[in-house]
Amino acid sequence: MSTPTFQFKHANRFLPHILLVGIGIGTANYIVNENLNWIQWIIQSISTSIIIGYTLVVIGTNRMWFEYHIKANTRLLILAFFIFFLAGLFATEIEHFIRSQVFHNQEFAPFSAGKMYLFNGIISLILGYSFFLSDFSKRKTLKSTKSQNDLPNTGIPGEKNLESGTITNIPVKQGENILLLPIKEIVYFEAFDNYSFVFNSLGEKKLCDYSLLFLEKRLGKNFSRIHRKYIVNENYIKQIKPHLNGRYRIFFNIGIDPISSSKGYLASIKKLIKIQ
Repeated sequence: MSTPTFQFKHANRFLPHILLVGIGIGTANYIVNENLNWIQWIIQSISTSIIIGYTLVVIGTNRMWFEYHIKANTRLLILAFFIFFLAGLFATEIEHFIRSQVFHNQEFAPFSAGKMYLFNGIISLILGYSFFLSDFSKRKTLKSTKSQNDLPNTGIPGEKNLESGTITNIPVKQGENILLLPIKEIVYFEAFDNYSFVFNSLGEKKLCDYSLLFLEKRLGKNFSRIHRKYIVNENYIKQIKPHLNGRYRIFFNIGIDPISSSKGYLASIKKLIKIQ
């Protein structure tokens, strides 16, 4: 699997849907409020729909690229928040400009659309996060046809016996090369569809062809599954703190962000606490 690239191809497939949404919203606005004719409402609504809608699907369909380059989930969500909200603000300003400068229905003054900025910003946030966090956008980007039980094929000699053996190195892609990371240097794995991200002791985030289901059966005893998304190396755990509703926060002894366990893996957490 190659390093993710930022692309617009998948987002472009949504353009017809975005245009239809704009036409629908414009028609509804014309029926409810006739201070503009139908064509004027359609032009305004399509401009808003394209600015907000296309921005959201571009971000959503490139989620894999963002997760690869931004290590902390919190930072990723904050970045997405600003992008989605700014898309709503920009769409409002463009709509206001069209109404005043193109149709001459009112005088144009920058940033004078009032509550419409907040309205479109919130709508953009809700739609953006719904699409960004959905498995649908991720599956479309990856076009994965593998099941969780498939053995990955990395093209590395000597991997045929992995089905029953313990892994000692993890192959990760770096450009056109495949690097082998020793298991002892891996802090934790994070699930991503049928693949996983590997966080090493240098705080680097690498993409790996292995799923967590595959890894869970082949890692050494110092690795524990603490969440459907995470497998951690106990050798790098600095502290385990109770969190909310039976969950725990796992802190590491290197400079990377902590992660949370889930209630379904409480037995694994109890084992780690006893080890500490």
